[in-house]
Parts: sequence; C-alpha cells; structure tokens
Amino acid sequence: MGGANCADGPRVWGGAAHHAFGAAAAEAGPSSVWPGEGVENANAEVHCTVSRSQKNGEKSPETIRTELVGRLRARRPEIEKAVVARIRRVSEPTRDEDPAYVAGVLDAVVGALDYGLEGLEKGAEISVPIPDKAAKQARRAARDAVRLETVLRRYAAGSKSLEEFIVAEADGIPSEVLCQILSDHGLQVDRLMESVAAEYRDEREQMKRSSAQKQADRIVHFLNGASLIPPAGVDYDFDAWHIAMILRGHTEVTARALRGLAGRHGYRLLSVVRDHETAWTWLGASSELDGADLARSLSTNLLEGSSAALGEPRKGIDGWRQTFREAQAALQIMLYCPQPVTRCKDVILVSAVMKEPALATSLIETFLTPLDGRRDTGAVLRRTLRAYFKADQNANSAAAALGVARHTVERHLRSVEEKLGQTLDTCGAQLQVALGVEEVVIASNVARPSGSA
Repeated sequence: MGGANCADGPRVWGGAAHHAFGAAAAEAGPSSVWPGEGVENANAEVHCTVSRSQKNGEKSPETIRTELVGRLRARRPEIEKAVVARIRRVSEPTRDEDPAYVAGVLDAVVGALDYGLEGLEKGAEISVPIPDKAAKQARRAARDAVRLETVLRRYAAGSKSLEEFIVAEADGIPSEVLCQILSDHGLQVDRLMESVAAEYRDEREQMKRSSAQKQADRIVHFLNGASLIPPAGVDYDFDAWHIAMILRGHTEVTARALRGLAGRHGYRLLSVVRDHETAWTWLGASSELDGADLARSLSTNLLEGSSAALGEPRKGIDGWRQTFREAQAALQIMLYCPQPVTRCKDVILVSAVMKEPALATSLIETFLTPLDGRRDTGAVLRRTLRAYFKADQNANSAAAALGVARHTVERHLRSVEEKLGQTLDTCGAQLQVALGVEEVVIASNVARPSGSA
C-alpha cells in the first residue's frame, strides 16, 4: 500500500487563525479523558501522510467527503467529549466561571461541531451559516468579562481535536483529497473565529454605551474582587443580611414579584441583568432572612419555565459575596436537574463533588455500581433508596410513596447493605450524595461507569 506526503500542505486551520492561535491551542495540552471512558486518538500527532487504497481511487472527492463525515458523525459523542476535555484546559488564570456560562460553552461546542461537519461535507466554496449558539456564547463571554483570547483559544483547541478525528478516519483517502479537506476545514474555522470575535467586540461596544450596564459592571467587578469599599452610586446596604438568587427564564416577571416581596417586607433589592434570560439578584435586610420562606414564596410566584437558584442567608460584604457563590453552586445543579427553586443547602455536597469528575466517578463506582445485577436490580434499589431518603429514612412513608409493602422496602434496603458490605447507618450520607451526583451525571451526559442505572 503506497503513501504520499503533503507535509507542506495546509493544516487544520489556515490563515490568520492558524498563525495567531495555533500556538495557543498547543498550550491547551493533551485532552484529558472523561470519567469512565477512554478517548482514542485524543493525543494523536497529526500528519498529512495517508495511505492510498484502490477502493477509494475510483471515488469522487465529494463521495469521499460524504463517507468521511458519515464516519465522524457516527463517533459524534466521542468527539464532543474529546473537544470538551481539551477546551476545559483553556481557562482564565484566576477565575471561577459562572455555571450558566459553562453550560453555554457546552452548547457552543454542539453548534460548532454541527458547523464543522457540515463545512467538511460541503467544502470551503459553499458558505455554512455561523451557528447561533456560538454567536450567543460570544456575547455572553463579553458580558462575563471572559477574555476574547480565551474564547478564541478554546475554538482553536476544539478545532485541533476535530482534526485528530478526521485523520484517524482518513485511512485510504488519497493524500491530495485529505489535504484539501483539511484546508477547507481551516478556512471554515477562520470564518467561525472571525464571526465570534466580531460578536464579542460588538457586545463590548454596546455595553460601553449603556449607563445601566456601567453600574452592572461596577457591581460585577466588586463581586469578583476583595475590596471592602462598595461601588459608587449603588443604592444598597452591603453591611446588611443578604440572600443571593440567580434567576433564569422570565426574569422580568420574577423581578417584579421580588420587588413586590421586597416592598412588603422592607427589604432592599439589588439586581444585575446578565442577558434576556438570566439575572443576579440580592435581597438585603437588617435582620437575618428566612431562606425557606423565600423559597416557598418564589415557588408560588414563578412562571412556568422560570427558575431560581438560591444562596443562604449571609451577613456583610463577605457574606454578600458568599451567598452569591452559593447561588452559583445551586445553579450548577439546577441547570441539569431543573426545578422551580434550588437551594444551595440542598445540593451543596453534590455541587462540590461535580467539580471533580474523577471523584464523581469514584463515588458512583463505590456506592452505586455494586447495586447492579441481573435485569433491573440496580434501578429498583436506587428507586427504593431515593424514596427512603426523601422520607427521612422512614420505611413506612417510603413504601407508601412507592406503592409497595413495607417489607418490600426493608428487603431492598437489606439487599443494599449486603451488596455494599455496610449498614445504611454508616454509609447513608455517602449514598445520598452518590445518588444526587449520578442524577446530575446522567442529565449532563457526562461519561459514567457502565452498568449504572
């Protein structure tokens, strides 16, 4: 089987994007592997030396492209995981990113892959529309003060991952056809990055022209810093008690309900509108606020499709910052397990574990994978455990919720203890966290150990 080398030919991205950001993508380092799954070829060196085969020699370049894209689409979940693993390594040096922004990054990955695969199939001569998800995320990045360099480095890193899969699936493709495919892909990536940069800069210009945005910028800067001097011109008592909320969905309607609540109780209200579907809000009071009461009030006032992530009552400037971080932790879970109101105190352990994918996998493998067995044994035991913990470990209440006899619940719980080699008294807390983590893992499509329900 002969071979041809096009070492002087084009690489995965060409033009300005290649020269300006090629080195930056290399800094992103090799792709880390998602928990429970290996990603082949994630660190493969990219060469433009490809073997020829007789069966491809008679095919048109268009047919070769179509078949290549078909093979890539068949590996779509694997490609997405490799791309996400690589871009996770490109982060701001001293920044904890907003969970809503991170979720937007994942949406942008999906849109960019759709764009990239369509571009591969059609070639550079046919223009492929820039994905709306990428444009939307670029504007969110501008509002969140994520550097444009970071945004573009992530696209370059993601492009590098896709190139590796292209080469891995290129066996038998004539080298001149592959070189043209990679060249066309590079031009498509250049176009995407230019459009993303334009959306980002346009959003920054619009922000400069808005007085409300200027105040929001001052509040965000104060939130992310360590200063004890509140931002000028902001009518809010930062030394009071606070509860932070991150509102999603119909934020204007929810904000009106909060203004009514604040007026009735004499609370101060501070809001920062992030975009048409997200607002950061703080309620302030001279005495400690009741988080449970606020959660109940929000539940009855939220419109369908709206939700709120709540921090806990905290005092002073440090407390103002802390309750917001708690609301972000609640948001991280709420984005994947939607419910009208999510309080930090209810999900804080799950949120902490989810920040360490390897730890999440370890927790599931230690406490839930052993429950799996023949048929749906694992699923049945998980349902029983969830009902049992939700009923404050009352077997009668759990049985009523499940519609089974009490002795059935007790038999399932004994089975759990036998499989784990521990009593529920000694591992109940770990099991509750593991169940919550697994629910988020499944909802967010993160790789997990095989066999878990």
